[in-house]
Amino acid sequence: MDRSSGIGLDSFLNRSQPEKKMVKEENPEAPYLPYEPRPMQLEIITDVRRAIDEGRHIVMESGTGTGKTIVSLAAGLEHAMRTGKKIVYLTRTISQSDQVMKELRAISTIKQVSGITITGRNKSCPLFAKEGLDDLPPNVLSLMCDDKKKKSMNDNAGGCRFFDRTKAEINNVMSYCLKEFPTSAELDTYCEKAGVCPYEMKKMLMKEMDVVVAPYIHILSEDIRTNFIANLGGEDVPLLLIVDEAHNLIDAARDQESFSITMRMIEAAMDECTVTKTGETLNSIKIEDVIKFLKAAIKQLATQNISLGVKEFRLGKDALESLIMKRFNVTRNELNVLIEDMIGVGDKRMDTLSEKGDFSISEIYTLGVALRDWVMSDNDRYVRSVKTSENGEYLFAACIDPSDIVKFMQEQQGAVHMSGTLQPLEQYYKVMGLPRTAIARTYPSPFPKENRSVIYVDDVTTKYDKRDPVMMSRIENRIIDLCNAVEKNTLVFFPSYKMMKDMRASLELKIKKPMFWEESGQQKRTMNALNAFRRGSNGVFFSVMGGSVAEGIDFPGEELCFTIIVGIPYPPPSLELKAMSDMFDARYGPRMGWRYTSEVPAIRKIRQAIGRMIRTETDYGMAVILDSRVSEYQRQLEATLSKHPIKDAVDFFSKR
Repeated sequence: MDRSSGIGLDSFLNRSQPEKKMVKEENPEAPYLPYEPRPMQLEIITDVRRAIDEGRHIVMESGTGTGKTIVSLAAGLEHAMRTGKKIVYLTRTISQSDQVMKELRAISTIKQVSGITITGRNKSCPLFAKEGLDDLPPNVLSLMCDDKKKKSMNDNAGGCRFFDRTKAEINNVMSYCLKEFPTSAELDTYCEKAGVCPYEMKKMLMKEMDVVVAPYIHILSEDIRTNFIANLGGEDVPLLLIVDEAHNLIDAARDQESFSITMRMIEAAMDECTVTKTGETLNSIKIEDVIKFLKAAIKQLATQNISLGVKEFRLGKDALESLIMKRFNVTRNELNVLIEDMIGVGDKRMDTLSEKGDFSISEIYTLGVALRDWVMSDNDRYVRSVKTSENGEYLFAACIDPSDIVKFMQEQQGAVHMSGTLQPLEQYYKVMGLPRTAIARTYPSPFPKENRSVIYVDDVTTKYDKRDPVMMSRIENRIIDLCNAVEKNTLVFFPSYKMMKDMRASLELKIKKPMFWEESGQQKRTMNALNAFRRGSNGVFFSVMGGSVAEGIDFPGEELCFTIIVGIPYPPPSLELKAMSDMFDARYGPRMGWRYTSEVPAIRKIRQAIGRMIRTETDYGMAVILDSRVSEYQRQLEATLSKHPIKDAVDFFSKR
């Protein structure tokens, strides 16, 4: 795989940063701050340092321009160096980890410091990437890797030439890291040229580094976290966690603990039964018969409960389990034994395959584990449902209360949770179950307020019961008129791909400037279109609220000056959303469920979209929100009502 080919999302990020003035000697108030302090930075560093010195969590919203990466590192390093802690800096994207390495390089000009970025085996292993195997599941890659390493250590054929040289080159790679502070991709390239395994090298170097930057999954997955902490030096090594873009962590944790049982999984397991001697288990029951009945049971649950026009139904306690127990005349304990037998059959199958050099994961094993998880899933923490899709019926267990990550966070003696859009802060620390001693802080952007204007109109709305043809036509005309009136790069955010698709033909016909589109599921095409848009100065890019463009990409300077936001992106109704809302109502009071599950995420997405425009002190921009319901959120969005949005937009840009 050519890692330099194509145009990826991360190549767009951090293309232009505000000019920072380096200091020649350390600042006594902030010894690890390598720049002349900007407004509020010393205050933030002091607050963070005091909180973690006291062993407390600090939850902070840090506005654009406050430099949350550098201030969290400056405060964190001062604390960690005194206490012997290792900093684990958690990020959602590779670009964010690259930014951490840039800041560590700057810090190294005044203080001795070290750091490294960790990525998964599928991203860093040069052997698997060259063989086109990097899309395999992590556990499969791990087994294959272990086999190749074992062969190398025993001088057998089929080993890994990159692993062979890793230990011999560790000092050279360490010196390179201390001098250059490479990004993950740069370190991968350096290791490959040296003929060593980047993934194994990073594992070896982690123990020696002051700062280890890693994706969320390294703490969200219990298995990965166990190995990660072992590579850091074990559970005895004290950690200081810094969570970047913390507003994403809760949903990522829920997703990590959610799972499904699909027809594809069942059919693959049935196919495997034809080539595997599954034999008989408890009470002479055949595993193959259990798998066949599982398929029939899911279809039965869907047929009985999902009516025409509906795609999901929440299952009651033991809805699936009771069908299986009745069919095979087994008790609950015997059902558990039966499932463990299924997993055991899959285990034996994998042992047999591995002896032949095939490290595929058994489909019987995968299905057995999923079925065990289903039976063990807590009804208070999971919403268990049967759903239908174009691929058939399936079971889905949605985690609404991710206890594993909450427990891990509660065990930490101090941590930094930060984001540019984290308000209301109490929602985050309540849902994350942080200790009551947690500190909440908000730091506004120091950039000139007159450089930004946010207005809304009250004659349109995307509210579901108002979406008649007249309203949709009115929204279309608003978009067309605004795009044609302003000769600046413009970004239009829709609440859904469907609405964008429905309006596309009319918009392409009537907007008189270059147009570019986000393509659902086509990242390369989207990034190519985005690249072309950014090179121009009077184009329109059409995107969807909450996607990678709305949150993951900055548009400094003239790359984006005008943003049109269509509607308020409340999440669509679902069984999981209703269950979470009810849970929060019970915990925090009436209407808090709606606020935490629908209102807060929607307003946060709008704020993120608006924030794409102003990334430096000299940037300027206007946002127009096309929805009358913004009147309820004027303060949070700093928005004002406009009766003449076209005139207001033209006036705003004519003054700049």
